[in-house]
Amino acid sequence: MKAIRKTLLLIITVFMSFVSVTYAGDSDIFYDDFSGLNLDSDKWLTAEKNWGGTVIEDGESVDYNGGVIAENVHLQNGKLIFTGCGNLYEGKKRGINRNGTYRDNGKRCGGAIATKDYFASGSYEIRAKIAPTLGCCSAMWTFEYEEDYSGDELKVTNHEIDIEFPGRTPDNDYSLSHALCTTWTTEGDYKTSSVYCGDQTDGEFHTYRFDWHTGDANETPRVEYYFDNTLAYTSYDHIPTNAGRLWLGLWFPRYWAGIPDFDKTYFEVDYVKIKPFHEKGDKDQNESYPDAGWRKNNIVRGDVNGDSTIDLRDVIEIEKRTVTGYVPNADVNNDENTDSKDAILILKSLF
Repeated sequence: MKAIRKTLLLIITVFMSFVSVTYAGDSDIFYDDFSGLNLDSDKWLTAEKNWGGTVIEDGESVDYNGGVIAENVHLQNGKLIFTGCGNLYEGKKRGINRNGTYRDNGKRCGGAIATKDYFASGSYEIRAKIAPTLGCCSAMWTFEYEEDYSGDELKVTNHEIDIEFPGRTPDNDYSLSHALCTTWTTEGDYKTSSVYCGDQTDGEFHTYRFDWHTGDANETPRVEYYFDNTLAYTSYDHIPTNAGRLWLGLWFPRYWAGIPDFDKTYFEVDYVKIKPFHEKGDKDQNESYPDAGWRKNNIVRGDVNGDSTIDLRDVIEIEKRTVTGYVPNADVNNDENTDSKDAILILKSLF
């Protein structure tokens, strides 16, 4: 019997050396490295909405930008890519207004996504290349918004944490070597600091992270901001407590990001990771409009023939016909053309 027990113990020991052990608390880590042709619809929502203010044109108040649309979000070679269409854009895409109507052009139009699930205290990290030009904003942020009409006046809760490019130099010039790091608890209660983080437009991927502590007996409420794993700034003011969705996106602010005098630019994300802390200061979300502003019918890039399956028939469909107009499902690489380049990407995804 002793010999049998020793043999069993040896087998178990050898077996365990090949097993990946999941430690307590690791099971709820959120991670996505954006493989395949399309976003994981179990993890992500694609935004289709407009924010950012108005301007006066021809005597009328109009939305400054073209919002964010699903057509400006795509995956390629294991990267999530947001396209930003600037003032010089003359392509086929059309932006969206705040009232939900579509514009007659795609100028100053970007893209954004958000997690389906809500997260509170935790470590939020992405590896990315920000858009290398002024005039638009590359950003990651948590967001939870509530409206309370129970009193004499509308009370708005806005729990949010931001990393936004560009930031400001000490002379208040726009800078892609600085990031705006902001914590919010209402529309009027927030703290922003412009943090120097080195050259972010060197063509390399960089790591952006904030560690959000809602607080408990061992943790002071705070948000720590890290750039390439170096702590650059800590905020102790207006620290959110309510769980929010994590957003990623490229959009066009009015006035504070510069002038977008370009055709197109890109914000690329290699991966996203959220590791929850589950601190006692965490509070549940109670968003007023959790289902508003999302693309109802997701673009399925690669499903050229519309049969809800991506296979060789879609490759054949591209090769045998010319797709006229702008057909996002067929435009796998999001260059606003449908050709052999798209067919090659479909083939690569199948093998």
